[in-house]
Amino acid sequence: MKKADLVAVGRVIRGEGKDGTIKVRFHPWIREPFFKEVYIEQEGECRSFKVERFSRAANSFFLKLKTVDDVEAAEALRGCGLMASPGDFPRPGHGVYYDFELIGCQVETMDGQKVGTITDLNEAGSLTLLIVKGARRTVEIPLVEAICCQIEVEKKLIIIDPPEGLLELNEI
Repeated sequence: MKKADLVAVGRVIRGEGKDGTIKVRFHPWIREPFFKEVYIEQEGECRSFKVERFSRAANSFFLKLKTVDDVEAAEALRGCGLMASPGDFPRPGHGVYYDFELIGCQVETMDGQKVGTITDLNEAGSLTLLIVKGARRTVEIPLVEAICCQIEVEKKLIIIDPPEGLLELNEI
């Protein structure tokens, strides 16, 4: 699998134990590991590893990967990025989306006017703002049901019904 098709989920901190277990720091939005397979980039290539088991002690996560069977093999992964396939993520509840699902979505108004492409998200307290880059400008659009009427992550499309002046007001 190519790196561009994967989602970064954390980093290998170090080898932990004689059996090749690795200590991992996940990104904060990963509450509990759910991966059956992870990808680790080494020397420009993404290698696939099946997860044998995971454990948690205090605030630390540990993974045992198949084919990583000793401390030397685990230490060779120190500092490497840890990635997962988007298809392996559990489906969040209704109306909840992962950042990686929204980034790259096209945004259009209900009357078909193209606004642009989501390039990032900005957390503003309890509100999430979609950063949408258009042909001539970049705008912030609140990710709320009243504005984002239709979200189709499979089609990479979000239909919005912005109140008058929103697209001009939130231009960045």
